[in-house]
Amino acid sequence: WYNILAHKIFDANFALFNAGADGVTFQPNPLSAINPDHLAYFKFVGRIVGKAIADGQLLDAHFTHSFYKHILGVPLTYADLEVIDPTYYRNLNAILNCELEQLGLELTFSTESINFGQQVTVDLIPNGRAVQVDDGNKLEYVKRMAHHRMTDSIREQIEAFLEGFHELVPPALISIFNPAELELLISGMP
Repeated sequence: WYNILAHKIFDANFALFNAGADGVTFQPNPLSAINPDHLAYFKFVGRIVGKAIADGQLLDAHFTHSFYKHILGVPLTYADLEVIDPTYYRNLNAILNCELEQLGLELTFSTESINFGQQVTVDLIPNGRAVQVDDGNKLEYVKRMAHHRMTDSIREQIEAFLEGFHELVPPALISIFNPAELELLISGMP
């Protein structure tokens, strides 16, 4: 029954998880709030993953490397974004490797997205939409953009998952693993 649940967890109709660029790994969907009970579902998913570990059962469930890091409480780097969205990662790298003037970009410490038909602007730092990105602070901008994409935009989902997960697997017990080992523990061979 674990594998039946694992397949349902990633069912696109529930809008809980998005596939990574590889189409095989998953991470929380920042728009999962389309489902009003999404946080309860994330808590449930955390419990299922924790129960599978406690019972020594493998799940047909592969998360992104960055999500394994979230489970372990390990800091993410902007390079972790490459698996989730290689094009976005390459664009951030272009910002780092070229002068902004060459790229013709006028950026601020904010990001825009479309959420359920509404354009939303999020400041990456206090009053970020008024702070220009320049060649001296572009590394900080790239780090904050990656952090927003991999953490801030899915913070509620991560916290709900971890709440359920830690009911069965305390953080101290899981902290001995690295992300690759945690994947093996949850899913077996990648």
